[in-house]
Parts: sequence; C-alpha cells; structure tokens
Amino acid sequence: MPLYIQIAFRYLLSVKSKALSFMALISLLGVIVGVSALLITLAVMSGFQYGLKEKILQTTPQVILMKVTNKFFDEEADQLLKKLGNIPYVKDYEYFIYSQALASIGSSVESIFIRGVDPEKEKKIMNLDKFIVEGSFDSIKNDKTVVIGRDLAISLGVSVGDKIKLISPFGRKTALGYIPKILKVKVGAIAYFGMYDFDSSFVGMNLKTAQMLLDMKSQITGIQFLLTDPYKANEVAKYLDSKLDFPYMVRTWIDINKSLFQALEFEKLAMFLVIALIVLVASFNISSLLIAKSREKRKDIAILKTIGASNGFILKIFLWQGLLLGIIGTILGVIIGLGIIYVADTYQLVRLNPEVYMMEYLPLKTSIFDVLAVSISSILICFISSILPAYFASREIPAQVLRYE
Repeated sequence: MPLYIQIAFRYLLSVKSKALSFMALISLLGVIVGVSALLITLAVMSGFQYGLKEKILQTTPQVILMKVTNKFFDEEADQLLKKLGNIPYVKDYEYFIYSQALASIGSSVESIFIRGVDPEKEKKIMNLDKFIVEGSFDSIKNDKTVVIGRDLAISLGVSVGDKIKLISPFGRKTALGYIPKILKVKVGAIAYFGMYDFDSSFVGMNLKTAQMLLDMKSQITGIQFLLTDPYKANEVAKYLDSKLDFPYMVRTWIDINKSLFQALEFEKLAMFLVIALIVLVASFNISSLLIAKSREKRKDIAILKTIGASNGFILKIFLWQGLLLGIIGTILGVIIGLGIIYVADTYQLVRLNPEVYMMEYLPLKTSIFDVLAVSISSILICFISSILPAYFASREIPAQVLRYE
C-alpha cells in the first residue's frame, strides 16, 4: 500500500479531536444513508415498472398485425403468414377480433370491448383460462356464450348462467333509421385480471360469435403473435415492417404503452437526482472535515514537506481521505441497500391495493447497472468534494507553519 494511503488512513482514524471524529462519523453515515436510499428508490421504481409490464403482458398481445381498414379476411391472413415464412422469435399466433360495444341487462348499460378469439389458441397465447374465477373458460367454445370481467359482472348484476344483451356499434340503416345489431348471449365464465380497465369492460367470446355480432362474416381484426421473449417485440416488428407494405401495420405491446413507460423512466431519473442530493450533502460534510483536518495537521504537513514530501504527495493524502470515506460509505450503503431490497422483495413486505396499482405487492428489482451507477456517482461526488481542501492543504508553506506554531 502506498505511503500516502497509509497516512490518509491514520489521519482518518485519528481520535485526538472528538469533534473531528464525530464529523468523520457523520460524513460516513451520510454517504451510507444516501447510497442505500438511492438503491432502494431505484429498486422501487424498477420493481413497479417490472410489475406493471408483467400485468400489461398478461392482457396485451405482444405483437399484433393489423390493416389500416381494421378488417381483413382470414384467407388474406393465411396468405400473409405464408409470405412471412418463419418469423424470428415467434412461438405461436392467432386471429382475433377486437371492437367496442355495449352490454345491457334490464336498465343497466355498460360500455365494453369485445375480444373474439379461438379458445384453444387463447389458452396458449394469452392464458386467459388462468384468470377465470367462476365458471369455465371452455364454455366460450359454444356459440353465444361469453366470458366477462368481474367488475362488469358486478355492475350488470349478473353471474354465471345469466343472459345479457350485446349491442354492436355496426348496425344497419333502414327506412326507419339506424338499427343497431343486438345479440343475446349467456355468461359462461367470469374473469378477474386485477386491472380495473379490463375487469370493468372485458367481454371474451369465440370468433364465430364475434363475427355474428359485428356482421364481419369471415373477417378478422388482425393477427397476434406470441414470442419466445416479449422484450424482442421491437425486433419482430422491424422484421414484419420490412416484409409488409401499406395498408398493413404492426404494433407491439411496447408501442401501445410507450407514453406510460417513458413517464416511468423519467420519474426514475428524477428520483435518482433528488435522492442523490443526500450524497451531495454528505460530501459537504467531507469537505468541512478535510478543511478541519488540514488545519489540525498543519505541523505534520510542514514536517513532511521539510523531509522532502512534494505538494502532490500532500494532495494525495487528503484526496484519499475523502475517497476512503466515499468508498467505505458506498460499500456499506450498497450492502445495506441490497439487504433491504432482498428482504422486502422476498417476503413481499410492501402490500398494494390491486384495484389501484394493478398488483398485490410492490416487487423491488435492481440491476448491476443501477448498483454501478449509484456506486460510481457516490465515489465521484466524494472525490470532487475533496479536491479543494486537499489543494489548500498541499499549498501550506513549511517555514511559516513552523515559525508560528
């Protein structure tokens, strides 16, 4: 170990002055608290984003291929898939219908969105059968049988076996005016997604029933793809875009929720900057400590210079005092922060209201990048705060110090 680091350690651990020892302890605690708070805050933001993405992926197709006109025939879809060949990262696909409509029973009327699917494909691609809390998902294999969201069932006051009316926005014009298409269906199952928007408006049915209600004959809204890795959605979208021209368009689950993810990333950055102020305040304590240390060690500095120590050597001694505080505080802060993150995530300590936050508990997630970013930032701040005190200490003139002290 270089001599200047040994001297820096000795100065740092010096207990001649209780006030300076207390200042060193406060400086160290400030760095520890700042680093651990930064890590925990980033873990909370990353965990919330992770939990939100998982929920979104449960209810949103990973990649969808549609037409600008919103409708195309399934024969056309078959030809498209042959043209595309083996699409990278695609595990499976299915045709679907998506449309808005109204559901009513008696005087109760609710706005809904209809999802028409192949029941067997839907089990593999969207795992809709796992969200069923009452009834059977397989019931929608029967025509005029639907699955509805739990909150929608409560709003309409229905349960499994009851019948409701679905009112299509695509009716027909007659001499008497516009007549909407009405289809009476049976509630075969009730689903609970844990997302209010879905639970309060979801109605799922087989393709044939959806085509019947919406007068779509053999038409579909689009094709959705299941990927081996949902985070490869943008790469799949680029591949499809390169193979297809207008009027076809490709959208991913990331595109659909882009504004939400951007807002969360911005909020994460803002929280990082705000919590980093704790480390910045701790760095002011380090500056004050080093200034006081340099005044206390004036005689030592003068003697070191007299026996041949250069200004650079003295500069390194005081720079390393600040660095050591930063490094030790950062290491302890990282250990404490990661410990709290592990315990809180493993034992699901932060419980949430699923109707508000779409998840039952807050997962805490961190990454190597977050740990490195926090650690480097903390040590860098401590280093910068040490520069001026170290510089002033290195400019001491031995003759003046020894003459007057």
